[in-house]
Amino acid sequence: MLFFKRRPKVVPATELLTNFDGYRLKRGGSYLVKEPKPERSFEIFTNMVKGVCAECPQTEAFPCESIVCMECTLSCPCKHCKYTRAQGLCFATDQPEGLMQRYLLQTTPVFWISKHGKGSINPANIEIMAGMINEFFRTSKNPVVLLDGIEYIIITNGFIPVLKFLHDLREWAILHNAILILPLNPATLDEKELALIERNMQPLDFSSKAFENYNIIQR
Repeated sequence: MLFFKRRPKVVPATELLTNFDGYRLKRGGSYLVKEPKPERSFEIFTNMVKGVCAECPQTEAFPCESIVCMECTLSCPCKHCKYTRAQGLCFATDQPEGLMQRYLLQTTPVFWISKHGKGSINPANIEIMAGMINEFFRTSKNPVVLLDGIEYIIITNGFIPVLKFLHDLREWAILHNAILILPLNPATLDEKELALIERNMQPLDFSSKAFENYNIIQR
């Protein structure tokens, strides 16, 4: 088999600062994005990992070539901000190379949920995914995790084990002041299953103009 049999080590990394007008989610939250395809979820995720500090009060911050540049003589406020920019971890059902090119990700770890392909994560190994996410929550100062393909994971493992898996992720997100983003096509579940997932996560309603009611703010 070519997929990971052991938990790969995930090193938190920060993307180049390229976004100054984006979304912010309240830390410690697990968010359910109901959509047929995870387009809005990836938009929010990449928007956050490439953006300024989530609670940064420096309104005069400006685009910089690199947030980690040590030679720049310009005084970019976000370089010396007491807060920490978001660092991301992504699990997806599409190949990482294509996603990273599409969303211009350079350093964010992206893992392919698949039974085939080098470096992929078998959807049956939810223990491996859980361990990777927990480790990332513990080692990153401002972690944001996007877990795509939950429908595929449910088909592979059954609903109850995945519900327990999501419950653990929710508790870890609270403990580590992290953010979990879960895209889900509601048409793939029955009403009872969807209700159980919604009970453990906070749905984001993009039909509402008042995003603040869902702890989401567009700068």
